[in-house]
Amino acid sequence: MFLRPRVASASNRLKILKQKLLMKKSITLLPNIFTLGNAFFGYLSIIFTVNEDFVGAAYFILLGALLDFLDGRVARMLGVSSDFGVQLDSFSDLISFCLAPAVLMYFWQLHKFGVIGLLATAFFLIAGILRLARFNITATEQTVFFLGVPTTFAGCFFATVLLNSGKLISNNFFVFLLLFLEVLIAFLMISNIRFPSFKQKNIRLNKNWLKAIFLVVVAFVAVMKLHTLLLIFFLAYLASSLLIVFKKSLFIEE
Repeated sequence: MFLRPRVASASNRLKILKQKLLMKKSITLLPNIFTLGNAFFGYLSIIFTVNEDFVGAAYFILLGALLDFLDGRVARMLGVSSDFGVQLDSFSDLISFCLAPAVLMYFWQLHKFGVIGLLATAFFLIAGILRLARFNITATEQTVFFLGVPTTFAGCFFATVLLNSGKLISNNFFVFLLLFLEVLIAFLMISNIRFPSFKQKNIRLNKNWLKAIFLVVVAFVAVMKLHTLLLIFFLAYLASSLLIVFKKSLFIEE
């Protein structure tokens, strides 16, 4: 008579435990879904490039960056960061911000330089791979500053250049400038120059989903509509970081 309630109680506890484990596993997978979405957008960018829809390809790179921005913050907010997530993020970034922009720039303009354009975009891809490999083994040291230009910045920079190019593509000087920038950004990715990470100023959502939704909406609008503002931001980020390095070098010489 007294065993049945105990068995039923144990069964309920086991069921609750299974539900908790299932919920925890689902929460753990959430940031990875964002990361895989980033890789998916990178793949779509390549497909659109091959089909000569360069504007669509550029937007997919920016949308990949949006998911890349969200996956890390969702992981930290839920407290489910992992080494697996870090490696998965790097593989996704390789597709979206190294391979996709290199293919896009080559098919869009740099194929006009023949082998030189091919080598320039290949160098960009290789530099991005080296940048990600170095970050994976020094991630804990790159909290306040990134060592070298982040691949996300590099990929998004060229996407915004394309979206803001307008009639400039008919100007030969612009095409040569694009080639120069492709090589320059590649060098900066593997350089030892420090670039601000802004990680020390992360937004704390504190499980306030209204703020999370607002953040997604604002970021989406910025990606889809304000590509000129994004380009200005990327240029200001690059110029200010290089200016800081230049000032420091002058100070050391003095």
